Amino acid sequence: MVSNITKIFLVLNSGSSSEKFSLYEGDDEVCSLYFEGIEEDGKKKFICTITRADGSEELMDKRWDTLDGAFKEAKAIFEKEGFINEAHPLDGILVRTPAAGKYFTKHHIANEETFRELEKAKLTYPLHVPGAIRGLKNAMETFPGVPVLTMSDSEALTRSSRRDVDYALPEEVINEFELARYGAHGSSYGYIIGRVKELGLLEKRMIVCHLGSGCSVTGFIDGEPAYTSMGETPLEGLMSSTRTGSIDPTIGALLGEKLGAEEAIKVMIKQSGLLAMAGSSDMREIIAGAEEDDKKAAKAFDLFVDGVAGKIGEFAAKMGGVDAIVFTATIGERSMPVRNAVMDKLEFMGFEIKHDATIDKTKGFANIAEDGSKPVYIIPTNEAAYMIKKAGELLDGVEK
Repeated sequence: MVSNITKIFLVLNSGSSSEKFSLYEGDDEVCSLYFEGIEEDGKKKFICTITRADGSEELMDKRWDTLDGAFKEAKAIFEKEGFINEAHPLDGILVRTPAAGKYFTKHHIANEETFRELEKAKLTYPLHVPGAIRGLKNAMETFPGVPVLTMSDSEALTRSSRRDVDYALPEEVINEFELARYGAHGSSYGYIIGRVKELGLLEKRMIVCHLGSGCSVTGFIDGEPAYTSMGETPLEGLMSSTRTGSIDPTIGALLGEKLGAEEAIKVMIKQSGLLAMAGSSDMREIIAGAEEDDKKAAKAFDLFVDGVAGKIGEFAAKMGGVDAIVFTATIGERSMPVRNAVMDKLEFMGFEIKHDATIDKTKGFANIAEDGSKPVYIIPTNEAAYMIKKAGELLDGVEK
């Protein structure tokens, strides 16, 4: 069966206290709705901001008591705006599903098995899985008959080419909890490596740095993932905005004993990282603070840069060298001070960059390396485009 030329997908990102609905026609985002919690008169309320294709934003003059009401409201708004109707129905709803386990290394059309697996995944993702469950259930109830898909955050990374999947734990423990270094930011890496190939930039050994609110690094050999910094959960690897990154596991055990497992994980995911060190999770504020001799900000910046450079060096050693480096995501694409500081540490590996280089918008990417240097690219990521592509493939496969 031939698929539609342009599919209409609703991409859902369910947080612990927020819902984001992004409506796409093909790869183009035509409208998004962001529901977030606020304190009002001593009570938790939820507000909604509408963002249209031209970038204009509008805060709705309305309040909701729970996030569950966001779904019916979102449907009503999209219908009122004329984005979905009988002539232009939704082809699918995509729910980003951060969860570990073999089941979640693939994308699925949600069914009863999905919810059973999500209940199992609550153990390692107590802060994220409840939001995904809420999103899936509400999507099914609000848009009956529309396929609802769980989009894996590790699918693009869980390939046979990976060399760092196993943990050195007893086999019975591994099997009981399905433990592995699944990795995360898979939609970003899947998009970037596809874009690298499309642009004709593929090198034998490439390292991609996804530096945003969450941060990770992945090494590719011949375009296939070999090593990635995140593990069973996104806590392993680099420090990021509010995550610890890799720490002595005894600390996690001690926190769990004192606070309980869920609260300990919350501390390490939501209250740590740059926020804990510098009092801000925004790299721009940290850079500004470091430039003004704020010692905490400077220490946080240096530790962040050391972490990224160190992980690149580690993967280069494991791969027998590195032929090109890619920076992507918010910090990777926009923060010249971070890129400069990281790459200055890697000159011994044959890299030298133009310190004032920015992305070439006419090309959609940039090689910021000096003449004679190995290439260093800035390539904007588009996780939604990757998820939409994979969702289309999954639905077309079902239709056949």
